[in-house]
Amino acid sequence: MNLRLVLAAMIASPCVAPPASATPLLDPPASCARQFDPATPLRARVGEPSSEVLAAYRGSGATGVGPHRLSDVEWQQVDAAIAALPQRHRDILRRHLRRISFIEASTGAGNALTSRVEAACGEALFDLTLRAGLFRETLSDFLTTKEAGLFQGDGSGTTVRIEAGKMPAVPYILLHESTHIVDGVLGLATRDAFREGVWAKEGGRALAPGLAANPVGSIAWRGGARRPIGEAAALYGGLRQTPFTSLYGSVAPGEDLAELVAWQQLASRWKVRPAIVVRGADAKVRLRYRPLATPAVRARMRRVAVLLGTAS
Repeated sequence: MNLRLVLAAMIASPCVAPPASATPLLDPPASCARQFDPATPLRARVGEPSSEVLAAYRGSGATGVGPHRLSDVEWQQVDAAIAALPQRHRDILRRHLRRISFIEASTGAGNALTSRVEAACGEALFDLTLRAGLFRETLSDFLTTKEAGLFQGDGSGTTVRIEAGKMPAVPYILLHESTHIVDGVLGLATRDAFREGVWAKEGGRALAPGLAANPVGSIAWRGGARRPIGEAAALYGGLRQTPFTSLYGSVAPGEDLAELVAWQQLASRWKVRPAIVVRGADAKVRLRYRPLATPAVRARMRRVAVLLGTAS
């Protein structure tokens, strides 16, 4: 099988997937069943990363790359993360997820990778790989570290932290990545319900005209320069004027959708509503912003709730 890397999610310079195309959600023909059995429990699909994935990490400059064997405690996190996935996600993963892998790699090498596998019979299959170091991170620490990649020190003493309690990072990351698979099968990010007023009508990564001048359009993840951290409050003030749940959601429609689903589930299932907190050198709060409290984001959350069949 030839593997085509289509998403390198949640890294400092994200590789953006091409627009997804809708694929009918059908069980594979009988002739394909020998290669892929959709009845296999998701837990049983945990295995070593493919040689192509290992090569991709090494090619990115990562060090210490190799397969990771799960401990009993890590298995508990994996089981909890799988059980917490929305039913629709689990149904699609059952038909389209070939393998879940965990990889040893240096910090900053890329936290997760969703890979599309060109399988026999034209059935879209995916491999999902997570960096093993994520087991040791809380969601607060993970999001804060990721956000730091947008800024550079300027001597102002300003700090940015994403407060999400002590929840582990793995359930959020598995949910975000599995949403890319759901999107790859159903083409959700191309639908007007998610794009209207947010993304340009001609497609691609261009923001809608009403957002084009917003500072989120020029962040480092979108090809801009890293901002002096003293400008953080102004940047998040700009985010507050958008329907994005996070700055990472502004990278591309697929990331927007994955963040919408992940944050909706953080609130509805985990009762976690992250807050972005910017403090000055005196430790006083300059900005505290909860994206899930804004009307524009809440309206999009209701659409996600309908999609997932959950309460808003």
